[in-house]
Amino acid sequence: MNVRRIDRLQNLAIVLLTLSAVFLFASLPLFGPLSDQSLLALARDRLRRETAPVEASDAGASHLALPVRMVYTSDFARLGVGTLTTLSDAFERAGAFLGEAVGSAGDAAAIREPLFLAALREEGLYFDFTAALPVELLANVLGVDASALGLEDVRRLLLSPGADGSAALYAQDGGGQVCRYTTAVSVPALVDFLASQSGSSVEFAFLLGPAYNQLSPYTILSSDDAPHLTLGASNALGTDEDAFLRRSGFNAHAENRFTESSGTVIVREVSSSLYLRPDGTVEYQGAEAAPDSIYFVPSAVPGAPTLTEAAVAAQTLCADLLQDSLGSASLYLSEARDVDGRAELCFDLLVNDVPIRYADGSHAVAVTVEGNSVTAFSLRARRYVPTEDASLLLPFSLSAAIARVWNGAELLVAYVDAGSDTAEAVWIAE
Repeated sequence: MNVRRIDRLQNLAIVLLTLSAVFLFASLPLFGPLSDQSLLALARDRLRRETAPVEASDAGASHLALPVRMVYTSDFARLGVGTLTTLSDAFERAGAFLGEAVGSAGDAAAIREPLFLAALREEGLYFDFTAALPVELLANVLGVDASALGLEDVRRLLLSPGADGSAALYAQDGGGQVCRYTTAVSVPALVDFLASQSGSSVEFAFLLGPAYNQLSPYTILSSDDAPHLTLGASNALGTDEDAFLRRSGFNAHAENRFTESSGTVIVREVSSSLYLRPDGTVEYQGAEAAPDSIYFVPSAVPGAPTLTEAAVAAQTLCADLLQDSLGSASLYLSEARDVDGRAELCFDLLVNDVPIRYADGSHAVAVTVEGNSVTAFSLRARRYVPTEDASLLLPFSLSAAIARVWNGAELLVAYVDAGSDTAEAVWIAE
């Protein structure tokens, strides 16, 4: 009996030692392009990617970063904030009222723009999404059903406490058409919320007199005279191209990596190509993506992701590729549209509530989704850090006078990046 017991203990010890050796081997770092990972880490990542499609269509959707400007008008002040995103704390508080309004909207009635402008004069909570926003994305961010709006997209929304004791919702679409709805929002709660807000005093251009009639009536002028610091701008790729290649799913040591005379680095895989330009611009061209690829787009209906699912996947891809390389800038979804069965998503940047624009009119990132795959993207890998120098803004009145040549233009402050090592804050007309 003692001999058998000893044999069993020896066999058990051998099994445990073998398992321990396998675990240690799997934890060892690999060589070559995967030198910063282990077999165990790769297995965990693989399992995480395989299980992601089950929950991605629901879990990630509410985290879309969409641009928004807000104005709070109470019975004694009109206050505003710069360009925020729907992930900001300020929007979360105001968005609770907006979500209740959109979710309970009823009795839709088309109205003329002068009635909308008249409502903007009075108490209300105003949202400007800076560009036409597909209602599908708005509903997802608010977590409500927005079908009662009967609109394809929304540019501006106003929640106004009416004189009859009910709160009205006004919605303007990308074509300028305005609808008014009844809502279930509590007027006393809305009025108290508006009265409790703080911020800079602002005014709409249509309330500033005849000298500003040529501007868009929705141009917002702020009394905040705090200086806008000039940004230092640089190529975010720098000398760390290999790390970016790994994040992009490409082999940093591939034999089919070469550099053109222009300085552009080209890396080719079986069905995809990556172009790294000397100025930090990166372009990707690919085909159908495997389920474990960063270019795969999870969807509830295989092969047919919704615009929201495509936007979530594109935003996740941008975050994975850029990570901490943007400096003080944050990314937001500025445009989303369906074109001939493919989704086209554009992203831009904010620094201290001020948007960044590029001199050539392009976006920071543009992503194309076809089926369950990201088939193309173009991004500017630029890093932005505030300097100690203040940008010299023209007076608003002078900028408005210059902008008259573009009848109906909306003026706003933005950083303009022309490709140099600095970006100045200036008035621009959109």
